[in-house]
Amino acid sequence: TLAHSAEATSYRYGQNLDIAKVISINVPNSSLCEVVTATMTYRNSAGDVEVLDYEQLSSACTSQS
Repeated sequence: TLAHSAEATSYRYGQNLDIAKVISINVPNSSLCEVVTATMTYRNSAGDVEVLDYEQLSSACTSQS
């Protein structure tokens, strides 16, 4: 329910983040080694809930050699 109360913003490289506590991180499952969009829900130092989208490699990339 917390994630629905805040609108996601996209991370920009070098952006300063005010993260006091991470509430959740959601990474889509993928059987391919590819870039996926993960979502992090967190509280900032003022106690407000924020949602951030960012790109990362899927977990399949770590199991491939």
